[in-house]
Amino acid sequence: MYNANNYKDIEGLANDRVMMHFCAPAADAENEIDRKLTRSAEQYDVPFEGQTLKAYAWGEGKNILMVHGWGSRASHLAFLGRSIAKSGFRVIAFDGPAHGNSEFNGDYPRSSLPEFCRAIFHISNHFGPIYGFVGHSFGGAAAAFTACGQANLSGYRVEVEKLVLISSPSGIDAMVSHYCRNYKLPEGAQEAVIAELEKEFPLKAGDYEIKDALRKFNGDVLVVHDVDDQEVFIEEARQMVEGHKHVNLIETGGEGHRKILASRSLIKIVKSFL
Repeated sequence: MYNANNYKDIEGLANDRVMMHFCAPAADAENEIDRKLTRSAEQYDVPFEGQTLKAYAWGEGKNILMVHGWGSRASHLAFLGRSIAKSGFRVIAFDGPAHGNSEFNGDYPRSSLPEFCRAIFHISNHFGPIYGFVGHSFGGAAAAFTACGQANLSGYRVEVEKLVLISSPSGIDAMVSHYCRNYKLPEGAQEAVIAELEKEFPLKAGDYEIKDALRKFNGDVLVVHDVDDQEVFIEEARQMVEGHKHVNLIETGGEGHRKILASRSLIKIVKSFL
C-alpha cells in the first residue's frame, strides 16, 4: 500500500493513476441497447493517426458534431442526437480514440485530452463544415478547447457557430480534482497527478480552463448543468460562464451527470438553442 505521508509514494501513485485512468479508458462492451440506438445511423470508418474512428450520422442539414465523455461511447449520445436530427440537422457522433468501436494502436486502449481534440479536428475536416459542437462531460471540455484552439491546440482549431457544453468540467485541474476526490486519493496526489500529466503530454494544466478559452470563441455558447450532478458540481459551470455575455447557463434539477442525456427537457433546450 502507498503511504500518504511519503511524497515518493504519492509520485508513484500519480504515475499509476495517470496511466490507468487518464490514458487508459475503461472498455465497456457494446450491448444490445447500444446497437439499437445506432442501428438507424449511417456508419463510417474514418482513418485517424494509424487508428480507425467509428462514426455515425443521422439526418440532413447543417452538421452538428457530438462528442461523448471519457469512458463513454457515441451510442450514449444517440437519443439526443437523433432528436436534434429531426429538427433539420445532420448529426454526427463518433467513438473517441480507444473508445467504443474505434480501433486503437497497441495492446491496450490508451487516449488523452490532446488526442480527443485532434480526433475532433480530424472528424470535422472529414465531414465538415461543422455548424456546431455538442459535448458531454470530458467531451464538452475537448469540444470547447478545439473550438477555441486553446494553447497547444491552436493548430487544431475548428471554427463553429454554436457550442453546447453539457455537464462539462471547467478544465484539466478540475478533472484531476474530481478523480482524486472520487477515488479518495491521499493529500498531495492532485499536484503529483498534474505533474505526471505535464511530463506525459506537451501541455500545462493551467492553460486549459474553459472560462479562459471562451474569450476566444466568437459564436454562441450554451452550458447546461444539473444542480444534482455529483461528478461535476454545478459551481464549476457557474464559474465557467462568469463574465461572458455570449454564454448562457441553464440549470436543471434531478437529472445528475449521466441521466441528463436522456432528458426530454435537455432535448428541448438544445434544439431551441441550435
